[in-house]
Amino acid sequence: MMKLEYLQTAQAGLRWFRRYHRQNPQLDIACAVAALRVAETTLREFPMAGERLEDMQAVREIKITGTAFSLLYTVAQGTILVIDLHDQRGLRSAEALRTFARELRERYGIDPR
Repeated sequence: MMKLEYLQTAQAGLRWFRRYHRQNPQLDIACAVAALRVAETTLREFPMAGERLEDMQAVREIKITGTAFSLLYTVAQGTILVIDLHDQRGLRSAEALRTFARELRERYGIDPR
């Protein structure tokens, strides 16, 4: 299994995921977290399971079953790098993707496009 690492760009998405589920008690946070863990396990076993994003060839997205969220990620140097925990109903991930692209070039010397 591959290593999975959440980048700094994913922290806001993780906070929003938790807050959103706490603010909506009709949603089962335990089920949402379990679905997130299933998505993480799937990625560790099958890193290319997610679909490619249109604009960024190196970035993939895997939906978290039963939620409005998905993981935006890439695979670099044998590690799955989670860029964002994306709320599919909003545009907040645009800034995370810009920051990620800069970090990926600086840290790993990889062009995400």
